[in-house]
Amino acid sequence: MAAHVMNSQSYYGIQATSDVYGVRVDKDEKSGIFVQLYNQGYGRSNHNAISVYPALYGDSETHFYVYWTRDGYQKTGCYNLNCPSYVREANVNIVPGVTIDAVFDPNGVKRTIIVKLFKDGVGDWLLHVGFDSEPYLFGLAGFVQTHIPHLAPMGSGFLPNNIKSASLSNIQLIDQNGQASKVQRDHPVVIDDGNIYSASPINVEGKFTYGGPLG
Repeated sequence: MAAHVMNSQSYYGIQATSDVYGVRVDKDEKSGIFVQLYNQGYGRSNHNAISVYPALYGDSETHFYVYWTRDGYQKTGCYNLNCPSYVREANVNIVPGVTIDAVFDPNGVKRTIIVKLFKDGVGDWLLHVGFDSEPYLFGLAGFVQTHIPHLAPMGSGFLPNNIKSASLSNIQLIDQNGQASKVQRDHPVVIDDGNIYSASPINVEGKFTYGGPLG
């Protein structure tokens, strides 16, 4: 795992643009990225992810999904439309859990997804998603699990110092008025093993690269 951790009491949401890749993983593995909001005081968490997750979907396609828990993953948690509190936006054909076309070759044309999640003035969490486009309202509501000796690839499979590595860019935090501001400073990085999976610092453009273990 490789992740940036941002702690703040003054922001109510986040927006980021991610590359979309498809990778081969075993049935008991998963590979992907996620953007997560976590309320430490109440243990509630909402994360939105792009993931290859055979155990959940029964295939090795790349999916976009949402997950919600109210007690920090202890006893509660649900995916996609199984969440009773999720309200699908009218006239939107795409739903959480959808398969998305992915770039299997790092030398090919990149596809991107923009995820925007924030709390509005009445306390509802609004999820906006855009596939190769600006995000649109999706509904109301960028990790790896692997084993030895086989290592599941993260992102494109290449470490951050490689030109072919995956990226998360245009990272913005959203305040209580819905105004977004780009993250322009680095934050603590959590890495299990930097020789296998890693993430670069966030640069002044609000971007970092990540991946592994291909080098």
